[in-house]
Amino acid sequence: MDPATAKILVSAALVASISLFSLVSIQAFIAQIASDLRAAKAVRVPVRAEHRQPPQA
Repeated sequence: MDPATAKILVSAALVASISLFSLVSIQAFIAQIASDLRAAKAVRVPVRAEHRQPPQA
């Protein structure tokens, strides 16, 4: 195998491994966001609505 072919194969392997790592990282990031949103939706915070008085002239 000549050096040019070896360089191309090594470069292709690096690009493939970086792409796979990025895909896994993005997938984990999205899964964490979805988990956080589900957890936040499960916790309900009571909010009291105040009745405002109209301004008096």
